[in-house]
Amino acid sequence: MEAEAKKVYKNVNSSKSFARNKGDIIFYCVLLVIPLIQIAIFYFGVNFQSILMSFQTYSTTSNTFTWDVSKNFKDFAEELQSVTFWRMVGSSFIVWILTQVAGTVLALILSYYIYKKKPLCRFFKFVLFLPSIIPALLLVLVFRFFMTEAMPAFFRVDKLIMERPDTFFWIVTGFTVWISFGSQVLVYTGAMNQVPEEILEAGKIDGTNSFTEFVSIIIPYIAPTIATFVIVGVATIFTNQCNLYSFYGNKIPNEDFKTIGYYLYRMIDQGAYGMSKYCYASFVGLVSTFVAVPLTMIVRKIFSKIGDR
Repeated sequence: MEAEAKKVYKNVNSSKSFARNKGDIIFYCVLLVIPLIQIAIFYFGVNFQSILMSFQTYSTTSNTFTWDVSKNFKDFAEELQSVTFWRMVGSSFIVWILTQVAGTVLALILSYYIYKKKPLCRFFKFVLFLPSIIPALLLVLVFRFFMTEAMPAFFRVDKLIMERPDTFFWIVTGFTVWISFGSQVLVYTGAMNQVPEEILEAGKIDGTNSFTEFVSIIIPYIAPTIATFVIVGVATIFTNQCNLYSFYGNKIPNEDFKTIGYYLYRMIDQGAYGMSKYCYASFVGLVSTFVAVPLTMIVRKIFSKIGDR
């Protein structure tokens, strides 16, 4: 009798566990329906259509798309021979280097300052995270007003500094670096808060100061987080338009400083070209992807080897 009772009890428990697990699975599936639909439509659907357009051309007379990739190949081959194209590539890499190297270094220093709860740390945290809250267009308008009105009023700065061909690119790039601080500082500060107190105490016993603690303890501990930002940044080399379109629209003060991202962004602007450039823009985007993916994998491999040491 006792053996039979145990068997019945075991069967009842297993059936309850199965019902509970089944209910959990249904609940999780319901939660995943909306994000999966969004990914299917706004990522795979849009990108799949863009890939197909890379092998097509658009006829302005009949307003139809036809399968003909030869024209895109020919146009791209001609563009590779132009100096303007390689200037765009150079500008894209300059923006990437400044946003990744200078931006990452400054973000780490500011994050450590906030992490150590130094004076005005909360104010700096608010100011750095503010660009992530305010709409980008409003932020651009405020920044432009500051550079053209406030700065000349307090310092001897030309009011047309934002329109000068030799300065506008560096100002806009600096703006791009600044607005990228918000998410980086938030994530880096959170990662620094995960450093065990025992490690920091051991470092203090060994005589570490703030600099050696930052370089020898904090940076190695949050290295995976830094690597993630850098790897993601590599993937955006050819898509980052450096807020040039937000500041200047279809006309920038010096065409020599436009980036690939700005070039593609402006190419598909309805007011400038209509739909005639959609296919070629998709083709250039596809080529950029073929270049960016190996670079991303190489950088990821480098960070993996550094992490294994």
